Amino acid sequence: MQRLLSRLSGFLPAVVAGALPIVFIPTASDTYILPRASLVIAGACLGVGLALLTQDDLRLGALRWPLLAAAAAAAMAFAFSVSWSLSLAGSYTRYESLPMRLSYLGLLASAVWLLREQRHRDWVVAGFVFGTCVASLEGVQQWAGHVAFRPDGNLGNANLLAALVAMAVPLAIDRTLRGGVFVLAWAAAVVVLLAGLAVTTSRSGAFGVLAGCLALAVFASRGRRVLPVAVASIGVVAAGLFVMLASPLRALNNDPPELRLHLWGDGLRMIAARPLTGWGEDATGLSFGHFLSQDYASLVTFDRIHSGPLDVAATQGILGLAALGLILVVLSRGAWSRRLNRDAAALGAALVGYTVWVLFNFDWAPATGVFWLLAGTLWSATGVGETLSPRGEGPHLRGVRGISATILVLVAVAFAVLPVLADTWYLKGRADLAVRVDPLQAQYHWAIGTVEELRKAADLGETEPDLYVQLGDREAQLGNRAAARRDYQRALEIDPYFTPAAERLAALGG
Repeated sequence: MQRLLSRLSGFLPAVVAGALPIVFIPTASDTYILPRASLVIAGACLGVGLALLTQDDLRLGALRWPLLAAAAAAAMAFAFSVSWSLSLAGSYTRYESLPMRLSYLGLLASAVWLLREQRHRDWVVAGFVFGTCVASLEGVQQWAGHVAFRPDGNLGNANLLAALVAMAVPLAIDRTLRGGVFVLAWAAAVVVLLAGLAVTTSRSGAFGVLAGCLALAVFASRGRRVLPVAVASIGVVAAGLFVMLASPLRALNNDPPELRLHLWGDGLRMIAARPLTGWGEDATGLSFGHFLSQDYASLVTFDRIHSGPLDVAATQGILGLAALGLILVVLSRGAWSRRLNRDAAALGAALVGYTVWVLFNFDWAPATGVFWLLAGTLWSATGVGETLSPRGEGPHLRGVRGISATILVLVAVAFAVLPVLADTWYLKGRADLAVRVDPLQAQYHWAIGTVEELRKAADLGETEPDLYVQLGDREAQLGNRAAARRDYQRALEIDPYFTPAAERLAALGG
């Protein structure tokens, strides 16, 4: 039984990689993001649990201490979070909580432990590229039918589709260049992926694809050609940036570069206020308002800094950013040292594509989950799993493994299954049932609408200023003018340019 489970578990990363681009639940209120966020958490828990049950030796080589450091930094950020409940449950439609940050690391580790055979890694690549092609075709269909302003391939956000394409294109190009029986299918995949990217109108996605393809060329270079190819690649990216800044593309999607620069400047001031451990996972929306220098609400969502490194530094501090950076350094060294291995080179190029994309965006489960899964696949391709030698262990240790796997299943139920059930009830108008199975999600308490539940939503760290205005109005109706004033002030702390709160506060004489 254990041997069969061991063989089947090797395909779990491929299932997750193939499902993340396409899975969505129409019967849930958050149709697109929550199902994929739940899949990331469930995939990590099940993957690590299966590794505990089926693998004799769980080693990560040079990644061991960086991963432990990243997990410790995430736990420390949670311990010092400005809102423990928000950092544990995650804000609605975002979910970059402590469990999510740990799940990213779990996806990497489980991929290393479970992908012990070449065919397993091949299935991960094939599953992910196929899923992204399906999403791209959905995006093209949306564009042709004028269904969405920016087609997103049923991912909920056009930039998420672009991020997946940025990782999938280098993989598909590499497989096309290898030839073989399925060469035409891989070539067709490249065309479909580029069409999906085009309809998203994502500049960061285009730069991600460009950087990934150039990285693939650098990895393929040999000897003295490496340096000239690398320099030429940097020049191509710089030329692309110049063209974007000097052409109408700079104002594409009503998002000119100046806005990002101002937003990043505000983000740096936020980071400087709590530099070591940050403000806590997913707590940017609660605190960013203190540092905003202008009104971005009509142009850019201001509950994120819109740059992956800055967002990580804001939520997990310099410690968290350094730990994650160390993981990337180790992965880069591994990919470079094994660049003659075409799997390692292609996966490394895919990671470069995402890295460039996230410089202008932020971590989000549908794309970031894939990144960490491919990172684990890359580390597996470097041969770390092939150097392991079985070690004997006593029955007490096997018992600990079994208990640990059971706990991980319970964690998956709590943070992956129950939130989807709650959101399904929420869509059906049963917020009273939703709060029973997901009591930390402020959105559901807000939906009930009583003063008591509105207060609970506020205490749980709701990041929308509308809630506090609504609560303040109810408090004012009850004659609690001091409480109403505090609610309006809290709304302005979240968004200092929120006109309804300012008007009501002025009416109260505040």
